[in-house]
Amino acid sequence: MSTAQAQDSVYLLQGGPALSDSKALACTGRWVLGNEQGQVLAADALPALAQLSMELRFGQLVLRAPGMLRLDIEVDVIEDDPDSFSLWQENAQSVQLVDEGDLAAQWFSRYVGQSLRLLKRLPA
Repeated sequence: MSTAQAQDSVYLLQGGPALSDSKALACTGRWVLGNEQGQVLAADALPALAQLSMELRFGQLVLRAPGMLRLDIEVDVIEDDPDSFSLWQENAQSVQLVDEGDLAAQWFSRYVGQSLRLLKRLPA
């Protein structure tokens, strides 16, 4: 990958594949995965994420993985319910993240082979 391509790459999911879509810039780093212990996982913790295919399409993050059905996640949901936030540990700090729900959790847990939650950061 050239330096210009590397600079244009955007990572929507920590540890996932890079996108070079200009629409993706607004969603850079928005999603992370968390484990049962309440920890946000580091980008290199789940090598299986490198096999994911991602695209932004019609306001949805579309995820595909070998042996899995497609998963669509709404990108621009306004999170105004305090119950949708929970505290997670990331780099020894507490952060508030939004859980994307049981379907996404089941999808990632099945794909990776361990219990995971898909979490979303709120736009700054």
